[in-house]
Amino acid sequence: MLEIHQALCQGPAPGQRLNCATLGRQLDFSAKTVHRDLTYMRNELGLPVEYDEQEKSYSYPSPDVPFPAGHNLSQEERIALSVARQALAVFRGVNFAAQLASAHDKLFGGLLTEHGLSLEGDLGEYLSVRTPGAGIADPKVFKAVVTALLQRRELRARYQAKGRPAATPRRLAPYHLACVDARWVLVARDLEKDAVQTYILARLSEPVVAAETIQRPVKFDVAAYLGASFGVWTGRGEIVVRLRLSADAAHHVRERHWHVTQQITERPAGEVEVGFKLSDLHDVTRWVLGFGADCLVVEPTELRDAVAAEARAMLDGSRFRGAAA
Repeated sequence: MLEIHQALCQGPAPGQRLNCATLGRQLDFSAKTVHRDLTYMRNELGLPVEYDEQEKSYSYPSPDVPFPAGHNLSQEERIALSVARQALAVFRGVNFAAQLASAHDKLFGGLLTEHGLSLEGDLGEYLSVRTPGAGIADPKVFKAVVTALLQRRELRARYQAKGRPAATPRRLAPYHLACVDARWVLVARDLEKDAVQTYILARLSEPVVAAETIQRPVKFDVAAYLGASFGVWTGRGEIVVRLRLSADAAHHVRERHWHVTQQITERPAGEVEVGFKLSDLHDVTRWVLGFGADCLVVEPTELRDAVAAEARAMLDGSRFRGAAA
């Protein structure tokens, strides 16, 4: 049927007609089989197959008719795909949103469920996904990183490290690309420092996929490396974090899964205590600050001190040039 569909999109050769006999010879099937498939395509798949009685030939009204590959999906599966289709915001910064949306529409666009709801269009009026703060990455950087990963090549680029006035050259052996907290990050070994680190793609520039190949360690556990972080920052060791949230803020913890090690304990008066095992405190410090006075740091002392120092800096504005100390 896909071959028949492609033939109808291309149209007949000059001086020919697309009927069951010619399609059968072209595709090496009987005319009866072609007729059966054309009928199914029109009646079951909803494709706009037109038949010209005078010319005795089949055609499409347009060469851009998409083939509905998802015709056998259940309504629940179609709804799930529709929601997933809208969850592509994390790809907007790398030009994947438009490509994935186009591929999705070619596969499933315009198909109706038994209740008359289209996979796209009408469902979008009732179901939606929002991804605020989706990370941005240069499409050229993203493509270079993916190419280097798949071809196991060295990646050379400039990286704007936090607090540095300018980007510096890096030679990287890429191990893994991940979307963490709606931001794209690259786990790679710095070949100059011989250390595995995490790089935010938005800070990479001038990428070049080098000819040199790299060896990706067989025993390197990406899940373990990233799983110990609360966001994009990773560290070494294990830090036990315990936080207490007031009744007003407790629902933010109960209703979301923040980390693989998350443990929640209900407390009197609607309070909750949540615990994590992390390798770095940078991201969780900012998370705690977001709750303000509704979050109490039980442990560790380093996190309590970091939150207090950040709160003081917010008040005195000491990190801004010209601000009063």
